[in-house]
Amino acid sequence: MRNHRSLAAVAAAGLLSAALAACGGGADDKAAADTAGLTGDPIVVEVITPLSSVTPPIEVYQGALAAASAVNASGGIKGRPLEVRVCDAGGTDGPAKAIECARNLVADKAIIAEVGDYEAYQEQVNTILAAAGVPNIGPPPQSQSVLNSPNSFPLAGSEGAALGTVLADAGATKIQVAYTNIAQAASAVQFNEITLERGRGMKIAGSIPIDLTATDLTPAVTRGGDGDAVALAAMPTHFAAWLNVARGGDFDQKISASASALVPSALSALGDKADGVLVSAGLPIVTSDEPGIVRFREEMAKYQPGKVIDQISLYGWLDTWAFAQVARTIDGPVTRESTLKAFSGLNDFNVFGLLPDGFSTTKPFDALPGMPRLFNQQIVEGVVKDGRLEQTSEGYVPVFTKP
Repeated sequence: MRNHRSLAAVAAAGLLSAALAACGGGADDKAAADTAGLTGDPIVVEVITPLSSVTPPIEVYQGALAAASAVNASGGIKGRPLEVRVCDAGGTDGPAKAIECARNLVADKAIIAEVGDYEAYQEQVNTILAAAGVPNIGPPPQSQSVLNSPNSFPLAGSEGAALGTVLADAGATKIQVAYTNIAQAASAVQFNEITLERGRGMKIAGSIPIDLTATDLTPAVTRGGDGDAVALAAMPTHFAAWLNVARGGDFDQKISASASALVPSALSALGDKADGVLVSAGLPIVTSDEPGIVRFREEMAKYQPGKVIDQISLYGWLDTWAFAQVARTIDGPVTRESTLKAFSGLNDFNVFGLLPDGFSTTKPFDALPGMPRLFNQQIVEGVVKDGRLEQTSEGYVPVFTKP
């Protein structure tokens, strides 16, 4: 994918295609995999995600299932089938279940890697995986463990770190960061301080924590009125609550949010209240006409028909395909050790053109301390229009350097 600056006219001209499915599904969904001709024990990966949370991101698992089905239909991995399992990381009430998932994964030697990590306790989970040498493929680049551990291979750009960037690119000058008060979301404040200063020559104007259990966000939205823009590093329920207050009152600030927080069900419930929200996406937006995105939509429709097509299912799909592509190149058995070695030596790696040109895991990001494994230092920009996400940048936009 080529790197270009934001071209809002692309979205305004209606040149981006759209395909969002609206149905959900359960954790017992099975991949409709064509395993004809595949032999031997399956090669197993696992998704850790909070299936029993208030808003379970089941679609990350469904995206992984769709990819596994497509992998198996195209020969599997060295003639063996790829199997995706899932472990329920619980809700956001504590890390106990997520930690249990990680420990059980480590203990089950049949599981080669985690893919599609999407849960609130990434620091604890990856610390356990790293200690055991278990590859973690495609975790969002949010925690210190993920950004520093040699078992971790983030593929997407940091949506949370670029929330201020999309606002600055839209003309905002006094940007505050509002965040759900959990560790991963809180890190967005520090990241946005860095990215705004280095990439756009600006400083954030303030930060606004939102209690995890808060339902009335009027005080927080009022504080946000002190600036001309608010970057929302918030879970979907807080995003919705913020917009309900902001759109119902005398607040005209620009608002940005992570693409993965803007799930179709939330956008549908909000209606036109979400229109105009600026979007930071770690991967191309699922309504775009990028060839890799078209392939993603087609495979979801074929192997997980009726399931949600959004940025979260894209994560699971891309991470699983990345694992399969690399595993197919390994000489000898596909093990945790051989997978770690193979992923550690990637140069000019891509998954159907959905990563930035020149993506490499051999070149640590050394421009800033504490983030050597931020392999993708760019994001894709978008906007909510008519209740759906639309991509407004023609490809990736640099975050840590000026465009």
